[in-house]
Amino acid sequence: MNVKRPITPNITIGDQPTEDDLKALKAEGYTGVVNLRNDGEPEQPLSTTAEGEQVRALGLDYLHYGVGSAPLSASGVESVVDFLARHSSEKVLVHCRKGGRAAALVLLDQAQRQGWTADEAVAKGKAMGLEVDGGLRTLVENYLRARPKA
Repeated sequence: MNVKRPITPNITIGDQPTEDDLKALKAEGYTGVVNLRNDGEPEQPLSTTAEGEQVRALGLDYLHYGVGSAPLSASGVESVVDFLARHSSEKVLVHCRKGGRAAALVLLDQAQRQGWTADEAVAKGKAMGLEVDGGLRTLVENYLRARPKA
């Protein structure tokens, strides 16, 4: 992996892991992997199904939620948030091709946990190393604005 950046003590974002990277994650104590890629993307050594099979064969939990240019679905974001909550005391990798979508989804997770507005999320996310720009920033802001905090 070229990108592997801890965001919290238990959540790391990264780019596409190889089979050897997955084995290394297991050895490093990771218990889960979230894959945000869609099948057929460039630089994808494993399909999402094959990656899931390998991750599970290593004894890790696996979640696939493909994120692309379409608006984020509430059910998809909630599946990631729920996965991270279930593994809150364990090490988890959230990955995509280069780490941008991973940063966006972890930012949404943190925003929901902390009750941040869209504007707060962008500012506080940047301070955490979860800087999202362009289309990803728009996806995050639109998602949070459609679901204002209570």
